[in-house]
Amino acid sequence: MTARSQDAEDVALLVRWRGGDVAAGEALTRRSFRMVLRFFDTKAPAAALDLTQQTFLALAEGRGRAEIRTSFRAYLLGIARYTLIAHLRHHYRAPGTFEPGHSSILDALPDPASSPTARLQDHQQRAQVVHALRRLPLDHQIALEMHYWNELSIAEIAAVLDCTPGSIKARLFRARKALQAAVADLNAGAAPPLDRLEHELSSVAKDAET
Repeated sequence: MTARSQDAEDVALLVRWRGGDVAAGEALTRRSFRMVLRFFDTKAPAAALDLTQQTFLALAEGRGRAEIRTSFRAYLLGIARYTLIAHLRHHYRAPGTFEPGHSSILDALPDPASSPTARLQDHQQRAQVVHALRRLPLDHQIALEMHYWNELSIAEIAAVLDCTPGSIKARLFRARKALQAAVADLNAGAAPPLDRLEHELSSVAKDAET
């Protein structure tokens, strides 16, 4: 199934769900649940399940977004972002400064072809990148996650963050540089090359799917 056809099916399921078709809602939730849970699990792990449920409730009721501007995934993650911001405003004085806690996204099955030492090193490097990611402003985190983990287009990320595609390109550039600096701060001043950093970001998402 192509991304476009899946998106059309998701939109059709949403229309049916909002029209009272419970089975359509269950099917749509099953298709999208893991993506939404992972979005919250890296930022508010203790409340991830509850926030995921709130997001799907808002989706069913048509709250949070007036229309689907690019894709269903971007529409749903935009609702998740609003849900997260409301949660952070309620629980923290300064959103974006909270401790991430345990992130189950790092709990991946090891590659049987790699050595234990190499697996441990890779895990530490990726854990360090995720920890550094949590130090960035919230929308920098989301932009990087949407780009490297969800593989959303620039237009889709712009829809999630309610801004222009041009501003997303600039934000991704600044976010990558900020992440590089944050990793260097955690690693006694040693900053990884940007291509290595991008590889680690992408690898976190691939590990979570194994």
